[in-house]
Amino acid sequence: METIFIYLLKSSGLIAMFYLAYHFLLRKETFFDSNRWFLLSGLITSLLLPLYFIKKVVYVERPKYTMEDLIAFSNQNPVAIKEVSAVEAFDWMQLVCVSYIIIASFLVIKIILSFISLYRMLFQQQIIKKEHFKLVNLNQNIAPFSFFNYIVINPDLYTNEELQSILLHEKIHSQEKHSIDVLVAKLFCVVFWFNPFVWLYKKAILQNLEYIADQKAMQQMEDKKSYQRALLKVVTNQNCLSITNNFYQSLIKKRIVMLNKNQSRKRNSLKYALIIPALIGFILLFQIQTIAQVKGNDYSKLQAPNNSKNGIKIDKNTTDTEMKIEAERLKNVTGAIVKFSKVKRNSNGEITAIKIDCKSKDGNKSSSHINSSEPITPILVYLTKNAIEIKTQSTTSSSSRLVQLDRSEENDNNSQGDNENETYAYSYNYEYDADFPVPPVAPVPPVAPIIKVNVGTFPNMPTAPTPPSGTPLNNEKEWKKFEKQIEEFEKKMEAIEPQIEAYAEKMTNIDEQMQPFEKEMEAFEKKMEAFEREMEIYVLKLEAKMMEKKEKTKAKK
Repeated sequence: METIFIYLLKSSGLIAMFYLAYHFLLRKETFFDSNRWFLLSGLITSLLLPLYFIKKVVYVERPKYTMEDLIAFSNQNPVAIKEVSAVEAFDWMQLVCVSYIIIASFLVIKIILSFISLYRMLFQQQIIKKEHFKLVNLNQNIAPFSFFNYIVINPDLYTNEELQSILLHEKIHSQEKHSIDVLVAKLFCVVFWFNPFVWLYKKAILQNLEYIADQKAMQQMEDKKSYQRALLKVVTNQNCLSITNNFYQSLIKKRIVMLNKNQSRKRNSLKYALIIPALIGFILLFQIQTIAQVKGNDYSKLQAPNNSKNGIKIDKNTTDTEMKIEAERLKNVTGAIVKFSKVKRNSNGEITAIKIDCKSKDGNKSSSHINSSEPITPILVYLTKNAIEIKTQSTTSSSSRLVQLDRSEENDNNSQGDNENETYAYSYNYEYDADFPVPPVAPVPPVAPIIKVNVGTFPNMPTAPTPPSGTPLNNEKEWKKFEKQIEEFEKKMEAIEPQIEAYAEKMTNIDEQMQPFEKEMEAFEKKMEAFEREMEIYVLKLEAKMMEKKEKTKAKK
């Protein structure tokens, strides 16, 4: 539950960030189609980006006492742990969860009721098919609207010229599937109802859709003034459904102003890129997942030459259950059979003796038996193209040992008996000296910088005035007063713009702080490529040296 709560908070923050970027940077531009995709991509990004994490591995010292040690101690000394009576606290998280579900369910029911009302309205009236649209004529006093291919209008309220303007507007809504944007915005309001920015986001989407329809309808009309008069005519018909594209969805003056506004310069489209530094800052601040790994873990030092899915790693602390699980997994993946037997452990539970019998899918066999008074070093059982091989590598002293397994066929079962000291694999011990090649040193990756973004606080937003009733034709005084209020509102908004520009400059500082780290990462990648080449050469030299030592040992015998 806590994970879902954090996810909702992160997504809400991204929604707020995209809305503020649109409101202060793009709202006054005439890139209406680009704004549509910007707003929709903002919603999709807010859903997916919190699921993406950058993993950062941090090596820590192994604790003196692990959880397994404490459990074993408590089982051996049951009296040492006293029972403590716990007081059950009130679960506030459960209360928040129940409240969230109740309100979200209420909003879902509200949407369902709107669909039911729309269904009754569409299918209880006469439907006229015209081109790719279905025209529904209503006798009610309701604002014209469209829902996918359905266009609903009361033709008795408008003249023939006004009717053509309105139908052209709604056809554009239907052709470009604006109803999908409306439904997506409604669903986001259901999920993120607690976030005030999501409601402003929905309003911005609906308003931009009206700008798109107005702009493209005007391009297809010869008399632009008649279209604007049609806008004013529909002002009084404000009854509508929330899930539809309504002819009147925003302040009429804003729409008329945008219709007569000059096209924005192409260079203003660079404003869309300002959201990228903000997204990078979000990832660096919230999406870096730190993974702690214990230092000196012998289990991790032995690397499989092939895919790790084709191998089994065991060390002195591997349990019998883990060996059975790994053997079954390898059998399911490759068809190879691995059996562990004659396992002995010391007083600390560490493996000192073990026998490993392997049989590949092709029938090739390998076997190894280790018996010692000291704990075993990590062992790797992996599948190659021809057979199964087992290798061990010492990690606790300056000497190392390589065990190359003997590959035998089915008829090799007549070999030596099951003496505990017998070994079915050839082994060679050598002291590490100057004759052997020195392994290369892996480069150290750079550490990502910690970026603290201080964008300050946004000023209090002025409240937009509400339009008066009626139209400018029959209520001239109120509309003149409303126009003055709009002018004052726009002046207040212009006063805030310098602070917004300062905010955008602060966000660009993130990219500047990341540049040194990106250069270090490029240099690190080049060093890693060189390190991989050196490792390949080192492995070849080591194998050649081992074969030489092996031949010398056979010659002495």
